[in-house]
Amino acid sequence: MFCYRCGKANEDDNRFCKYCGTMIRPPAVVVPEDLNYFPPNPDALWAYYLGIASLLCGITGIPAIVMGIRGLRYAKLHPEARGEVHAWVGIIGGALTVLCVFMLIIGVVISACL
Repeated sequence: MFCYRCGKANEDDNRFCKYCGTMIRPPAVVVPEDLNYFPPNPDALWAYYLGIASLLCGITGIPAIVMGIRGLRYAKLHPEARGEVHAWVGIIGGALTVLCVFMLIIGVVISACL
């Protein structure tokens, strides 16, 4: 292994260059085997955030529904990722927002016709 700073050859198991002292190989990171890390379900997380945002401001309902459906599909293909609850929060929040906006539009149209 060659040092990237001074360019001199070192043994492969050296962590530091024996000529200039620069770290040439970072220490190994040991992850415990009992650590249950589940990769996130990005679509479900987006659905969750968009669903909450749609309930607060009423403009992101349809994207929340779409991302929620994608999140459910991802959770079905990758059960270790989970995220079904986040996806459902996005779908329900988005659907409620779309329903409220639709009812508001119908109310405005009816009141304009009267």
